[in-house]
Amino acid sequence: MGIKGKKRKLKEREKRLQEQMEAGELPEEVMRNTSGVMVMGDGPFQPSVDVFGNVKMKKSELYKLNDQEYLESIKEEHQNRRQSHLQTSLKRLREEEEEHLKEIQEVEEKVLGRKFTSEDAWDTILNSPDPTTTDKTSRKKSSKVGKHGALFSHPLMGIHPSLIHALHLEGFERMTKIQERTIPYALQAYDLLGQARTGSGKTLAFCIPILQQTRETCLRYPNALLALLLAPTKELCVQTFDVLTAIVKHIPEPTFKVQLITGGTKVLEERRQLLAGTNIVVGTPGRIHDHVLHCKGWDLSRLRFLVLDEADRMLADGFQRDLDAILGPLPKSRQTFLFSATNSKSVQELARLSLSRTPIFIGTTGDAPLPLQQVDGQSDGALPAVIPPYQVYTDPQQERGEEVAEEHNDTDAPDDEAEALPSTLTQFCHICPYEDRLLSLYVFVKRVARTSKAMVFCSTIASTIFHCQIMASVGFHHNVMMLHGHMKHRQRVQAFRIFQEWENGVLFCTDVAARGLDIPQVHWILQLDPPLDPTEYIHRVGRTARAGNVGNSLLFLAPEEAVFARYLNKFNIKLEKLPMPDKLPPIREKLEHVLQIDEVVAKSAIAAYRAHVGAYQSHILKDIFDAQKIDLEGLAAGFALSAAPQLSLPKNNADEKKKEYVKGKLKSLNKRKQSAIKYYQEQKTKRQWDEGGSFIGVHKPRPS
Repeated sequence: MGIKGKKRKLKEREKRLQEQMEAGELPEEVMRNTSGVMVMGDGPFQPSVDVFGNVKMKKSELYKLNDQEYLESIKEEHQNRRQSHLQTSLKRLREEEEEHLKEIQEVEEKVLGRKFTSEDAWDTILNSPDPTTTDKTSRKKSSKVGKHGALFSHPLMGIHPSLIHALHLEGFERMTKIQERTIPYALQAYDLLGQARTGSGKTLAFCIPILQQTRETCLRYPNALLALLLAPTKELCVQTFDVLTAIVKHIPEPTFKVQLITGGTKVLEERRQLLAGTNIVVGTPGRIHDHVLHCKGWDLSRLRFLVLDEADRMLADGFQRDLDAILGPLPKSRQTFLFSATNSKSVQELARLSLSRTPIFIGTTGDAPLPLQQVDGQSDGALPAVIPPYQVYTDPQQERGEEVAEEHNDTDAPDDEAEALPSTLTQFCHICPYEDRLLSLYVFVKRVARTSKAMVFCSTIASTIFHCQIMASVGFHHNVMMLHGHMKHRQRVQAFRIFQEWENGVLFCTDVAARGLDIPQVHWILQLDPPLDPTEYIHRVGRTARAGNVGNSLLFLAPEEAVFARYLNKFNIKLEKLPMPDKLPPIREKLEHVLQIDEVVAKSAIAAYRAHVGAYQSHILKDIFDAQKIDLEGLAAGFALSAAPQLSLPKNNADEKKKEYVKGKLKSLNKRKQSAIKYYQEQKTKRQWDEGGSFIGVHKPRPS
């Protein structure tokens, strides 16, 4: 800007100041004079005035006055802009929240079924009476007594009176459908592949034939190994062992010796008990395999029965090597039973394990039994020419036309044996974002822990530990416990038995508790993390609504995972919406404060966060559970973390993979370059001449 421009601006400012003085708009502290003479300030010094009475001001004072006016206008404008910006941000947040809730509602309407519209449904569900029970004593017996089947004491069954008496003392009087169809053919020496829904009484279906047919052999050979029962988990082995010991203690003779082999005790002590003579051994494949290899003198030549409980799980968990090593020394004349609630593998693959003679498939649907060739369309093993038809063993009173008590002949009861899930099970689903999952879990535990019994399934051990610790830290220390595979044997067995005796409380567990366990009075099953497939879903929810009792299940899903509910619907698993409070309790800061004051829980939260992402990456349903679409910040909030820990996700994009490849190549080249430079420096400083002046490495010619 030139000198003329500066003078022009100065004249404009002077003119504007003159107009302000004439209008009386200048501040009083700047100009105040009652006699009409302009005075600057209150001090003794007064500015000079011209003949017209106008104030003569310095240029700097005039500029400061103009600058002050400009700054005040800018400040006022900035304040108005800030308030409008805050209002716009709040409005945008409200709109985004409303859109998010709207999306969740739309997803729920598409994938979920009947909906409860009020929170009173919680009280209705929790306080709903069990139609099959009236008090605690009857609840314990209801899981044992079959109400619609034939009597164990039926004369055509041929069960020994002492065994019938022992069953009656334990509360077993009538058979379930799978027991009615399995026991007669098991007593006729058929190899069986049995399939029935969870809680249908499969344990007695193979225990009764074993005790019946080994009775005479046990009298003649009291120390011979007659039966080997294998199960995939320690808890299931303990449960089978408890059922057997409870029955045999009422049998006067022979004295059956039952041994549990699952680890937790010294190996030498287990081998000593095996060599001392045991009639029935219950154990896990890994531990039994160890004794088969290293326990010299353990005679398996007289083994008559081999039982594989939850056979499909054994295939899935990679027990094939252990099973092959166990089956090797067993006699070919043995009788084999394979039982499971779901056969995720083909029947032929299951039968490959050990079914060799007269194998029969028995289910609870259609006419039993069926040869395996009619199930798979292939032939495997020596099939009988004609399989005896299934015979319904009715009561002698019914054969004579006499009436039977209503409690034993309830013909109006629904026959839900054909379904994979019982009709007394109500299945719910709650769709919530990751950041609200922990708060929703708190609401669930608060409403259930002190009034009923519940099991919470997590996908990883770290998640199980964290959620149990955090719930114990916020007031449920005496109402929660955990069960997972990294616990010691005694801890697992003790936790399992203590939870069986609890009347109310919550068990946080992994899938080690998903198969075959019969825990009484479990009213709720919560799947905090989605299962791998519908088979695992069925086994998880099978811990409730057993033997005709009422039960409820709840599945938590994120909005991105809501398609999984529609996927389950294809397998006849229909979910309903469970009403949760509109406003979750404001305890997020309290949960974060727990992590700040408790270092153990904080480490568990970080480990659970990383393990959850790892489980997400290994999920078999990649289209539904995509690790690249996880909201990591929201997931961290779901584990009470204020910030997401560092995590490296695999690169799925082709360009990103190419960049990673090029980066790795450059890193390799730089490494080779550094190695070459290092070698050059070493050779450069190496001595080349010896003390005699000869070049090192050159040998003097030998004299001829």
